[in-house]
Amino acid sequence: MKIIITSPSLNVESNVSGVSAVTNFIIGLNTSHQYIHFLIGKKDAQKRGAFTFFRLIKMYAKWVYLMCTTNYFIHFNFPVDKRSVMRDVPMMLLSKIMGKHLVIHLHGGEFLLNDDVPGWIQLMIKLALKGKHPIICLSIAEKRVVTTKYGATNAIELPNAVDLSDAERFDRKYNENDLPTILFLGRIHPDKGLAYIYPALQQLKAEGLDFKFIMAGKGPLEEEYDTKFMELLGDRYEFKGIVSGQRKTIAFEQSNIFLLPSFWEGLPIALLEAMSFGLVPVTTDVGAMKTVVINNVNGMIVETRSSEDIVRAISNLARNHEKMKKLSFNARKLVFTQYNPKKYIETLNKIYQYE
Repeated sequence: MKIIITSPSLNVESNVSGVSAVTNFIIGLNTSHQYIHFLIGKKDAQKRGAFTFFRLIKMYAKWVYLMCTTNYFIHFNFPVDKRSVMRDVPMMLLSKIMGKHLVIHLHGGEFLLNDDVPGWIQLMIKLALKGKHPIICLSIAEKRVVTTKYGATNAIELPNAVDLSDAERFDRKYNENDLPTILFLGRIHPDKGLAYIYPALQQLKAEGLDFKFIMAGKGPLEEEYDTKFMELLGDRYEFKGIVSGQRKTIAFEQSNIFLLPSFWEGLPIALLEAMSFGLVPVTTDVGAMKTVVINNVNGMIVETRSSEDIVRAISNLARNHEKMKKLSFNARKLVFTQYNPKKYIETLNKIYQYE
């Protein structure tokens, strides 16, 4: 089957995007179908402005052409935030009007599990999710919300999965003298909690904790926080920029704590990847992350917008070697048992058959 799948650029040098990571994962592993990537969204380096309008017009024209000239199946990736709602819902509605076979794949976003949603946005989301088309949700909590709040009648839970081949080859060694090495990997954006990471690291340094911090990714706050972390930590800080392939594997192997105090999320691929390498996640319980990270079992949950909680969690792990080892083992075990890529692709193909 030929399937149009939407996402930002699949080139990690152009877009640091969880949706792109999921799309790359699906295209790479699901060899049962032929995927045709449809680019939605700007590249990270592109500025918003006058040219944004022309890019949108070009994108809509291409979409209309595809809808009129092909009968391909559509896998529409949909992060439920303001920009995506305004841009993507008209495209989905056109596909429905023209009778296309459509799966809508939700990827978190500020409005998905938020109680405070403007009425016009709530209406647009309802229009997008209404009907017989399968709606892929990342957790049971998302499924419940899209069913009760947005009127979806065919919501299906399918958490993200990750390629485990590199993690399978890695044997993490535990040593009481290991330096706590904290990794932030993702989009360097205000929503990821960087404004709370910085004072937390400041406090940990003031308390005399010996640690290293690694930041990897790209985004609008990149230069600001690269400078601030370098000034604060010196040679105890490393900025890796965009990492993929072997460079990403090395970043996971060098680290033992994964820090992601986001304000909202879907189910980050980077979180699952980090846990598969035995990094202990320190995260907020937003989105589908709450279904993965269980406090004091396979990670540490911190309050949203709380530097103090980040300090407590990392101090606890750094000073309790046995706890760090236990949580690391449990994190790795969970991903290998519940987020298996083969099972994911099998379930996805069954969802395609619903249409």
